[in-house]
Formats: sequence, structure tokens, C-alpha cells
Amino acid sequence: MQDFIAQDEISKEILNSAKLLQAVNVHALILGGAGVGKKSLAQYILPNSNIYNSKSLQQDIQDEVINLQNDAIIIDKIDELTNIDLFLKWINTNDIRIIAISENNMLNQKLKDIFSINLEVPSLHKRELDTKALIHKFSLEASRTLDMEMISSSKLITNITNNTHSLRKSIYFSYLFETIGEEEILMFLEKYLGENLGEDNAYKNLLYLFEVPLIKASTKKYKSQVQVSKHLGLNRITLRKKLETHKELL
Repeated sequence: MQDFIAQDEISKEILNSAKLLQAVNVHALILGGAGVGKKSLAQYILPNSNIYNSKSLQQDIQDEVINLQNDAIIIDKIDELTNIDLFLKWINTNDIRIIAISENNMLNQKLKDIFSINLEVPSLHKRELDTKALIHKFSLEASRTLDMEMISSSKLITNITNNTHSLRKSIYFSYLFETIGEEEILMFLEKYLGENLGEDNAYKNLLYLFEVPLIKASTKKYKSQVQVSKHLGLNRITLRKKLETHKELL
């Protein structure tokens, strides 16, 4: 069974609803963006059930190659079902209970109507305590996987733009970063640049790979534009132009 991290109040409320769903035989829909923990929550509700991709399941139903009766299953990406009538007939005929997962609520109304409970899992941006717990979990996981001592939280790079997907990746990268030096960084950069050369004005188009992280690191360290300008050796007009040029990445 997967762990659904529930340290924030909103997550605790969701987990309480999930506990209720363990005891009642109703269909439920779990909504939320990528990496928020929808599958973990579904597996918490139905720990012994299989997870089916909706498109593959629909094809198996059409081909009559699936044999399930009086069962409970988890269906991922329920919004991608196209033959709703066939699906509804199948679950009713075979007495199938479903816990469905979707990244959006744009479902066919017939499909929406079968769900007694909807649980919406918010992004990690709204779950500060959950995020801290996940950072510790992924850091411990990375330490064991890479056979390294755990590194301090101050050295961890934490990216939650894609929730747990990007967070786990950034934690592992933090550990790998501890093992590389300037030579490796230049090697990786050379490889990336080599694969992306070929257009006209390549120097101008790829310069952001150097400027953006430099400006971001300087802004984080020195706070004010005056100090950033001073330490980078740029006049403030030039710095403002670069900030404007790269504003979508900063």
C-alpha cells in the first residue's frame, strides 16, 4: 500500500474521507494535478486492487477479454474514456466498484453522476507541511539508493512545479550534484549545447543558459539589484534589460 502524506489540515481531511471510503461500497473520483498523490490515495482506499489505464480497460471491455466480477478496481485517467455507455453497462452488469483518478473534472455527465464522493487533492504549493515531509522522505530514499550520507536540508534543491514528480527528481539531483565538480558541469553543458546547435543566432538564443541561473543565484544571494549589479560587474541599466529579457524564466 502506498503512503499518502497527510501533515497539512487539508490533507488530513482528505485522508479522513479516504478512510470512510474504505468502509463504504461506493464509486469515488479523485481529482488533482500531476504528482499530487492521487494514485497513493487511491491505493490507500483500495490497497489490494489493481490499477487500470482507462483506454486499455475500455479496449479490453470491447474485446471481451477482461473477466472481472464483484470486484473493486482503480482506474487511472478516467477522463480519457470515450465509450461511456459501454463502460457503465460493464460495471453495472459485473458489479464493479471503481475508484477513479483524473487530472481534470471535464467528464461526461453520465460518468460524473456515478460518483458518490469527489476528493480533490491540492498541489504541493498549498501543502507546506506535506512538502517538508516529502522532502525528508525523498532525501532518505536518495541517500539509500545512491549509498550516500544524507545531506543537509540547506543543500537540497527543491522544485515543486510538478509536485512530487519534480520534487523527487530535484532531491536526487541534489545528491548527484554533491558528487560533481566544475569539469562535469562543463561537460554536461557542452553536451546539451552540442545537441541544440544548428540554428542561426545560436549564441544569442542559448546565452540564457548561462545568464538566467547566474542572475537567479545572484538575486537570491545579494537581494537588491544594486548589489547584484555591483557583484556581477554590470551597470544597472544592463541588468534591468537582462531581467526584462529573461523575466519569464526568473
